[in-house]
Amino acid sequence: MGGVSSALDPARGRGVISVPDGYTTPSFPSLYIPTVDDTTNQRGIFLYEAEAIWHFTFYWTLLLIGSLFLICSTFASLTIFLNLTTYRDKPATPTVGGLTSYPHSEKSRRSKSKKPPLWPILILPIISIVIASGISLISGTVVGFALAAIYSAGGFSMSTWVPFLWGLIQVLVLIISSYSTLTSIL
Repeated sequence: MGGVSSALDPARGRGVISVPDGYTTPSFPSLYIPTVDDTTNQRGIFLYEAEAIWHFTFYWTLLLIGSLFLICSTFASLTIFLNLTTYRDKPATPTVGGLTSYPHSEKSRRSKSKKPPLWPILILPIISIVIASGISLISGTVVGFALAAIYSAGGFSMSTWVPFLWGLIQVLVLIISSYSTLTSIL
């Protein structure tokens, strides 16, 4: 009885995947436009090794989740900055007789109060990128090695589009799970 091989254990053989002679791992991102002719003749850019599958999945996950977090944190920083720099009139204060009094003097209107610091605005994108990197490392590793194991067990070669699509799926799941009403329904 023959031994079982896996893409995750290169010491036990190459499995049932037939790696072409002279194969080299493509550089990242190596996306190509698949056509019907390319698909039937198996021409394209494919991944065969578990480490390459993991790298591609991790890089796409890091790029897509990092971009999402950076966009959101930049928008949040911009909102905080505009909130700190926008002048607002003091609200009207009700008095005992039911009449409202408004500040009339120019001095009370433009009081020189201490401005809040701007460092939280600048550090927010940095913190979000660090958090996105951690999320990407964990989820990209789990999904990348799961893909490598599944494709190795089935004896399939993996197109370089598959890690990109799984990175996109992870971003969409992250967006969907951020809505608290949806998660409470599920």
